[in-house]
Amino acid sequence: MKLALIAMLISALQAAVPVPTQTIKNHSEKAETKTQISKDGQQSTAALPSGIAVSQSIKEDSTSKSTSNKAQDKDQTAKKYEPWTRADKLSLAYDILTGLLVVIGGFGVRFALRTLRAIEGQTHVLGESQRPRIVIEAGEHPSKTLSEDPQTPRVVLKIINKGPMPATGYIYESWIEVLPDTSGDFTASADHHKCEVVSVLYPDTPQKINIPLREGISDQDWPLVRGLKKHVCVRLYAEWADPFIPTRRCYADFGFHILPSAFGFLDKHNGVGYRDKKS
Repeated sequence: MKLALIAMLISALQAAVPVPTQTIKNHSEKAETKTQISKDGQQSTAALPSGIAVSQSIKEDSTSKSTSNKAQDKDQTAKKYEPWTRADKLSLAYDILTGLLVVIGGFGVRFALRTLRAIEGQTHVLGESQRPRIVIEAGEHPSKTLSEDPQTPRVVLKIINKGPMPATGYIYESWIEVLPDTSGDFTASADHHKCEVVSVLYPDTPQKINIPLREGISDQDWPLVRGLKKHVCVRLYAEWADPFIPTRRCYADFGFHILPSAFGFLDKHNGVGYRDKKS
């Protein structure tokens, strides 16, 4: 009884909802097409609708590209892991050797520069040691030379070349004056003398220089000089040719103020150096 009712319901549904024959036909054609493609492995795009043909072509292109990329990746991987050839090893050894030579060369250049600087410094020291070296000492006791003749007091200095070479082109200038302080600022009233005779000062051959105070010391100044309220100040400037550089002159500047039993230095006039000739 139940089976009869089910059969009747199926028949009624079939009668109420008819199945289009065209749809069934299309489904059957698609099924046959798929079956033919699976059997032959290829299908002409003319037998398929245009949409299906384009999608099929795109899928084939993407598949071929993917296959090509995979092949290239495999080739690169194979090249990456393939053993080094003799040429590769020689090239690597050459690069390493070149790098080592560059590093060694850099250290060599640095060492050479340091050596050259050291040689240059030693040469400079040696050259300076060979130059004339001018010093000054008291030629006579200043208290005696100033007081022996109050009308013509003087200071006697002794100039000596302590260097191994003679001082050629040697000249000198002198100043002497009674000043209220020991700053060394000589005025226009200073007794100035410039030796115009160019001579040679040989090593260890002292030369005495008399520096007279020709204006003398007044009676009012003598007590002040003895009490060191005023000071007899003297300056000697010597100049000579540089033995190594023809365009340069060497000089030595000495300044003193007279003490009862010695010389005191004038800070403003003490030093040695060089002067280049004016072109």
